[in-house]
Amino acid sequence: MDTELLKTFLEVQKTRHFGKAADHLYLTQSAVSFRIRQLEQSLGVALFSRHRNNIQLTEAGELLLPHAEAVISALQAARTQLQQQSSLPQRLTVAVEPGLQFLAAELLEALVVNVETAVHLQVSDTVAALNRQADVILTACSDKPADSGYQTKPWRTVTLVAVSPVNAQAQAEGRLDWAGKLPQLSKAPLAFCCSDPRLLRQWLARSNGTAFLPLMMSQELCQSGHYQTLPLPEQQINIQLWLREHAPVHWQDVPVW
Repeated sequence: MDTELLKTFLEVQKTRHFGKAADHLYLTQSAVSFRIRQLEQSLGVALFSRHRNNIQLTEAGELLLPHAEAVISALQAARTQLQQQSSLPQRLTVAVEPGLQFLAAELLEALVVNVETAVHLQVSDTVAALNRQADVILTACSDKPADSGYQTKPWRTVTLVAVSPVNAQAQAEGRLDWAGKLPQLSKAPLAFCCSDPRLLRQWLARSNGTAFLPLMMSQELCQSGHYQTLPLPEQQINIQLWLREHAPVHWQDVPVW
């Protein structure tokens, strides 16, 4: 039903005069009369009884009145709420699995958001990230989010390279806990396990240990001359990026290292 017909009905009921209702609605009196006829025809009942200048609601009109008021009131409330919502700054929630924070800067560079959008970056374990209603999820886990309203975006593969001390036997071994099962590099005991490769690199620099590191970090470590890469197959870790449908974000490709 056309809500304009209900508005006209309510205005005629309020003023009890077609001419005054027309003035308030910025319409002609014939347009108001036409709208009332349309409403009565659509409902199959007469809504007003007209006796010269005395316009009264019929029984059917009395029954319609509270419903018409409720419809118009609900429409106005919805319009107000939508206007308030549109005036609020949008929020983009980005959930990053622990250990992948070193990719966060590049990820944010690839996410195109409006200036008004507030970006909230949070570190969540895999289960929490996949079950939380984040707009963007970055994880090394192959599982899908619990909500079906996500689409995956091909992004990158992190290459892990084995490093060890130059001209010395490793005294300990370190590991990244999100990298899955990796080949053992030495007979040295596992002495350090963490999620952040930057912490692992720091540990290597002072422990004379061995570990798999992301390619760029391994190159930086080897530039010191104290470490070297081992002639072992590189390990490829697929990083999954999930984007929630209708999230306030667009995607742009950035160079992959």
